Amino acid sequence: MKPVYTQEQFAADLTGEQTGNDPQPLLPVPEDVWMIQPGDVVYSQSSQTASPASLERGGSVISQNYLVLRPESVLDPGYLVYLLNEDPGIRKQLVSRLQGSQLQRVTVKDLENLQLPPLPKMEVQKAIGEVYLWQKRLTFLREKSIQNREKLVMASLKGIGNEQ
Repeated sequence: MKPVYTQEQFAADLTGEQTGNDPQPLLPVPEDVWMIQPGDVVYSQSSQTASPASLERGGSVISQNYLVLRPESVLDPGYLVYLLNEDPGIRKQLVSRLQGSQLQRVTVKDLENLQLPPLPKMEVQKAIGEVYLWQKRLTFLREKSIQNREKLVMASLKGIGNEQ
């Protein structure tokens, strides 16, 4: 039995959200099935975005909704996530390759055939990838803070005016 990688885990890996100890769905799987390894980049077919795989996801089984990319040593995983999610040239290539009338998907071959821009030095790639992922985390935390503040205000308002 192996844990299954979920959309919630994908989103948490991209934003740095701490996931609880909720039980993961487990599936009996053959030994040759694709499993996530730390350092992998996971591409979601449904959101058409990429996320780094966190250490906790190691050994999770992916569904057909995801593609796993294992960048070569000349490409930093965080930088690859940045390119797939934000680079206009890459996004244009991906949109032009979408297949399917209702459920549009890219294929592994599509991702393998992407024309990447000239790659900066590895230390620059790492810096860009780290800044990008920290910014995603910061945006997530700001949004969560706003939601929590709104819940607090709404809960406070419920008690006002009901005193007799």
